[in-house]
Amino acid sequence: MTYNNKNKRKFLVVGLGPIGGIFSCHLKNSGCSTYGIDVRQDYVEAIREKGLRINGFTSCKVNLDQVSTHLEDLEEKEFDYVIVSVKTPYLPDVVSMLKKGLNNDFKVVAMQNGIDNEEYLARFFGKERAMRIVINFAGNMTSPGIINMTFFHKPNYVGCFCGEEECECGHAKDLANLMTRAGLETEPTTEVKKYSWRKTILVASLAPVSAILGMTMAEVMTNGEARSIVVKLLKEAIAVAKANGFDYGEGFFDFCLDYLSTAGHHKPSMLIDIEDGNPTEIEYINGKIAYHGHLLNVPVLLNTSITSMIKAKERLEMEKKRKNTECK
Repeated sequence: MTYNNKNKRKFLVVGLGPIGGIFSCHLKNSGCSTYGIDVRQDYVEAIREKGLRINGFTSCKVNLDQVSTHLEDLEEKEFDYVIVSVKTPYLPDVVSMLKKGLNNDFKVVAMQNGIDNEEYLARFFGKERAMRIVINFAGNMTSPGIINMTFFHKPNYVGCFCGEEECECGHAKDLANLMTRAGLETEPTTEVKKYSWRKTILVASLAPVSAILGMTMAEVMTNGEARSIVVKLLKEAIAVAKANGFDYGEGFFDFCLDYLSTAGHHKPSMLIDIEDGNPTEIEYINGKIAYHGHLLNVPVLLNTSITSMIKAKERLEMEKKRKNTECK
């Protein structure tokens, strides 16, 4: 990979929701050239007119180099890193857009929920160009272009899949250094999959239960019957991870349950997607746990079942949304 400028990296961030927006704001604020793509016209117009602003855990305000709803509208067409921060159902659309619109040997970086996202990107761009960031910060969009950053459990992790040892591969180190310098403390690792599984186990145990029952996370964890489903999903996911080579130690189950028990009265994004009639990320969360469980002969009845339930609920709500739109 040949960098555009030794001292000033060029980033394209695809998806300017809370995660992509927080990332973009920090990287631009640190001096990196940062461009953004988002399909939501109101978001793009707000960022163009008033800039991108972060409040809450930290605060900053920047004007991105350029932001648009379409890649072809960008003046710049060569980037060092392309950060994919859209929800996983839209990965095929992003890949198609990047393949058609960019030609240089950029690194393509999955910064999303789920398991094996980077494997999907590697199928189209090659393993030597695919990377993964596991982020440990979060936020919510208070209005277009304004994000409330709610927490940051440092550090984030970044890894690549080029086959080189960590000490010999500069890409993960370079990106980790850039993020850390920007205020998003990040460590390079050769075990990024282990961290992505760890995070996904937590999401997979609670989010789909909340989405099916229409409860906040706190409501699920304080309801005996609902909590029992969380426990079973958690045990299955940990067993699959262990069979896949990711052993988090004897106390991991208790840690996860304690962590999930502190969840507040918030709706996970999976529930919000269901309510809004949008596709969920279930395929890359519980769906992937079920997939790997079947491959490894680990029982995954509950993860398989809840994946099917979410898909059924998803289709139902999407059909309602379509009919309501047609009636207007």
